[in-house]
Amino acid sequence: MTTQVNPSETSPATATKDTSRADARKTVRVAMQEYLRRDSVGPVLRLIIDFAFLLACIVGACYFSSWWAKSLMVIPASIAIARLFVIGHDACHGSYTRYDWLNKIIGRIAFLPSLTPFSLWDVGHNVAHHGFTNLKGRDQVWVPMSAEEWQNASKGRRMLERIYRSGFGQGLYYLIEMWWKKLILPSKKHVGVQRASFWWDNALVLGVGAGWITALVLWAVFGHHSVTWTLLAGFVLPFLAFNCIMGFVIYVQHTHPEVAWFDKREEWQKRLGFITTTINVVVPKRMGQILHDILEHGAHHVNTGVPLYRLRAAQAALKTAVPNLARTYVLSWKRYWATVRTCKLTTTRTTSGSISRAA
Repeated sequence: MTTQVNPSETSPATATKDTSRADARKTVRVAMQEYLRRDSVGPVLRLIIDFAFLLACIVGACYFSSWWAKSLMVIPASIAIARLFVIGHDACHGSYTRYDWLNKIIGRIAFLPSLTPFSLWDVGHNVAHHGFTNLKGRDQVWVPMSAEEWQNASKGRRMLERIYRSGFGQGLYYLIEMWWKKLILPSKKHVGVQRASFWWDNALVLGVGAGWITALVLWAVFGHHSVTWTLLAGFVLPFLAFNCIMGFVIYVQHTHPEVAWFDKREEWQKRLGFITTTINVVVPKRMGQILHDILEHGAHHVNTGVPLYRLRAAQAALKTAVPNLARTYVLSWKRYWATVRTCKLTTTRTTSGSISRAA
């Protein structure tokens, strides 16, 4: 069960801790300044290359006749969609290029293959997630239930939670809890407000999706290919695999026994939630580059103005500047499954204040 810090239990060293927190914020701010420089030509070329990569995969899915040859295009296509999504994510933060107007155009274009409405991602991700990372009631990404919430949940909800946190269910989580509920024609319950831009961006991505599917069907019919396999390899499976990639990435970035969740904003602020509520996942450099270094996540959370092409250097600087706050772990299957087994519900630790941890 989640409890809160009792003000009467506050340490006598509170003033010193407040100073330390202020010093940490200043240290982080200074450390990130060097990495805020944004380019324009290089980012546009990166977008074009990734789109060309995706197009080549779709052409392959259309060109090859046999089902097994078509299926070989699925994983490369899903990676291309994920790479473009990361570009759109950066552009939505306004950090991809030096021009705001260009970021808005690139963001909407890069989000098209993943069918992500730009304005809705901005509200759910930039405002709610980055503004209040791991603050229950505000952040809505991989929020762990408390024991009481679990007891009060329906059987259906419990079943979904078990699947989501099974170690294999991150793709289903992203598809249902993020894409379907919060991005595709969401109700006010899930986004809080309704804006015209939400509907226009939905019309854009759904129109592109419908056009994509129609083009694949027409190609299959007139080219005497299997409509089923052309649709599966050219759209359905790459899109579902993209959901698995992003669901996994977001899970490992924010779910770990050392990463806390908070019920009270005051406690979240005291404990420097903007630094401590994510974890930098270390993978081999080449592997990280496949997804534009999106796993260099600590630097991104302390300053979303750092563009993706400077994240690796910024993360190294952050680790040097605040080594005790910048959480890092080397990803391995052993550590991953240890996290999966451990992080189910929130528990309360009171040795240094009552906070919620996914455990």
